[in-house]
Amino acid sequence: MRKQTYKNFEIIIVNDGSTDTTTLQILYELEKQDIRVIHQPNGRMSSARNAGVKEAKGSIIAALDADDYFHPTFFEKAIKVLKEDENIAAVTSYIQMFGETNKLSRPRGGNQENFLFSSQCPACAIVRKKCWDEVGGYDEQMILGYEDWEFYIRVTQKDWTVFVIPEPLLFYRQTKKSTLKTHTLPNAFSIIDYIVNKHSDWYLNEIKKLILNKEILYTESRISFQNIWKMLKNRLFKKYK
Repeated sequence: MRKQTYKNFEIIIVNDGSTDTTTLQILYELEKQDIRVIHQPNGRMSSARNAGVKEAKGSIIAALDADDYFHPTFFEKAIKVLKEDENIAAVTSYIQMFGETNKLSRPRGGNQENFLFSSQCPACAIVRKKCWDEVGGYDEQMILGYEDWEFYIRVTQKDWTVFVIPEPLLFYRQTKKSTLKTHTLPNAFSIIDYIVNKHSDWYLNEIKKLILNKEILYTESRISFQNIWKMLKNRLFKKYK
């Protein structure tokens, strides 16, 4: 973080229940360097991010998980985007994965329609604090993953947009023990069921618009509500392109 070309920021670390002695010693040393450390019982990702944002003094938030990192120019480029367009709530970039896989991910960002079937912005992004406060932060009931997706659904429902810098400025570590592989994907159906039920009116309205605009991919000559629901699930689970 200290390698960022933009220098006017504070660092807040949330220790989400770690009792590892090496980790605690590192955090103790960091506290001596004027870095704020918040210790709390393990509450998972949503709780940790909300705790950090609650203590933040600035008007812009940059969330970053412990094993990922930003390119040194990310803050500078993202803040420039926010200054130029007050309707943008969050800024991210293309994502360079490293570790177990080395793929390049290109999220689309955009408005609420882009978040209907999948998340188009990672949790590791820059967000206006007033936007975060307006939607109430992350849903702390979501402890298995996709909490960032649900957060951006609420953000874009408020007519905010998400901007993607078309450069790989976020570096996202891939491991066999990642939350995505150990918690999110094995529980994907129940998590998506929660998201769809929470936003059921919005989903129904958006599906109606897709049907009226003939943007649903038809796989059968006659389309029933059951088939529409099946196609929705297929899109959510990326069963066809």
